[in-house]
Order: sequence, then C-alpha cells, then structure tokens
Amino acid sequence: MQYSRVLWMIAILAIGLAADAGAQPTAGPISRFVLDARGSWARFKQTPALAEALAVEATSLPTRGLGFTVGAHWYPLRTRHITFGIGAELARAGDSRTIKVTDAAGVQTTGPTITTTFTSFAPQLSFNFGRDEGWSYVSGGLGSARITTEREDKAAPDTAARTRALNYGGGARWFNSPRLAFTFDVRFYAISPREETATVPAYPRAKFMVLSAGVAFR
Repeated sequence: MQYSRVLWMIAILAIGLAADAGAQPTAGPISRFVLDARGSWARFKQTPALAEALAVEATSLPTRGLGFTVGAHWYPLRTRHITFGIGAELARAGDSRTIKVTDAAGVQTTGPTITTTFTSFAPQLSFNFGRDEGWSYVSGGLGSARITTEREDKAAPDTAARTRALNYGGGARWFNSPRLAFTFDVRFYAISPREETATVPAYPRAKFMVLSAGVAFR
C-alpha cells in the first residue's frame, strides 16, 4: 500500500470519528492526559548497499520487526472542533533472519544470522478530533533514532550513533470504560543516514512504516 493512500485513510478516519462524536451531545471534551502502551510491527527495507557492507544478499536482510511503543500525551488547548496535544513516544522493534547456504553439492546448511534493531524517542505535536469517549488524531515530531543491522557472527560493539528521525502518522482511541481504551496507530519514520565508523557500517537514509495497536489509559 502506498504511503499517500494510508495517509488519506487516516484523514478520512479522523473526519468520520469527529462527526460521530459530535453527534453525541452528552460526550465531554478530550481528557487532559493519556498514556499509551502498544505492540508494534515494523516494515524494514532490504537495502542493497547495506547488504553489500555485510557481505550478504539484500534478500537476506530482515523485513518485519516486532516490538512495542509507549507514550504519554497532554492536551492543554481544546477548542470546539479540535484539541491540540503535546507528548512523547518511545518505539522499539527488531527482527532476525538466518541465512540458508547451499553448497556446490546441493547440501543446505545454516549460515549467519542477520539482526535489525530500531529504537526511536521523539516529542510529538498532535491534532485531535472527537470527544472523550473516542477520538482520532494526526501527529508528528522530530527526535532521534538508532537503527542497526549486523551479522551475529561478526557482531560489533553497540556504539552506533543516534541520528535525527522524523515521524508522522495518525490513529484513534476508543474508550469502552472510563479509564481504559483500545488504540491503534499508523506511523512513518524517516531516518537520517549514519556515517561509517571503525566498528559500525554506514546506514543509508531509511524510511519505513510501523503499525501498532494496544491500550490507552487516562
């Protein structure tokens, strides 16, 4: 699915949920504080330049990482149609893939394991649409991230520098009880390139999507 199509879906969801909440006159304004805890799924890209630095094929690199996202958000300014929020989120995801090697005789053996790990921490500004029993949002922020891909048989010290990372996306929260909600989020990360060091290979500019779902507390 193209990124632009996903963003259009987020915008339609925001408008639809806001209209539904507005049709319920008994609903109050969005809560002042919310905490999120979500499981996440990241879609990594198989970059040829990175595979070459690791002496493997690009198809050997991990593509799908599982992880988590936790965040805290405060909503200081509320108007009739939109609520402005500020907060921060910590995201982490990773995956491993073991290469299968076939020799000249056709015998298959287990090769090296490639591991990709991603972490990000960033403040966020959000625009929220709806009422206290359910609302959608679009948000974004500029923070820092660290992404590494390495062979376990040639593991380097954990010295990879953090780089700038822009994140943007949206989601929604539905409160079926006074304090607990179901929440989901679709987020895109654009990470600046990292220079090569004596122990860590260079990492090119990266852009990938993270889907997450879980619970929210207020």
